Amino acid sequence: MKRYIMGAIFSTLFLFTHINAQSIVLENDSILLDKTISEMQIIGDELYQKTGVALEVAAVKSLNGLTLKEKAEQLSKNLKQPYAFILLAVDEQKVDIFTSGDVEFDKEAVLSPYPSSGSIIPIIVSVKKGSDPYNPALFNGYADVAERIAKSKNIELENAVGNTNRIVLDVIRVFVYGSIVLVILSGLYYKRLRKKNANKQQ
Repeated sequence: MKRYIMGAIFSTLFLFTHINAQSIVLENDSILLDKTISEMQIIGDELYQKTGVALEVAAVKSLNGLTLKEKAEQLSKNLKQPYAFILLAVDEQKVDIFTSGDVEFDKEAVLSPYPSSGSIIPIIVSVKKGSDPYNPALFNGYADVAERIAKSKNIELENAVGNTNRIVLDVIRVFVYGSIVLVILSGLYYKRLRKKNANKQQ
């Protein structure tokens, strides 16, 4: 009997938690995969429970003539402060982060195009053509923002991506800078080769 009572209590708590869980997706035009959303949700739920900040995401195919700011204003009308959300528009190739005034972190670092600091754009531009760059980029950016918000409030997230996030960016950094060095060395080699051929012809 005791076992059935305990089971009923846990079932009730489970249902209560999921009924009251707030979805982190504001809008999704079949861009974000269910698996990505589930992984984001775990981080978002913990952040909300520990800080009260709702971190959300919107991935739209097109802005349909709107600016990112105008689209963000539409999405934020019914949001309860404090909040932050990432907005991606695929057709326009634009991404930005919007927050209520009481949420502060280094947004420019997250949105930087440089692999040394940015966690969204470097992944989008580095993923091979034909692959999906948006799910890994948005998940990476979402995790980065969550950790930054938590840190600003002296909170540590148990579900933080942390080192994994940095490893991904380190790999991209090596790829990007390695490619640049390769291009420079190739240019110098062919320049030297042309000069050598020109001397032979003389």
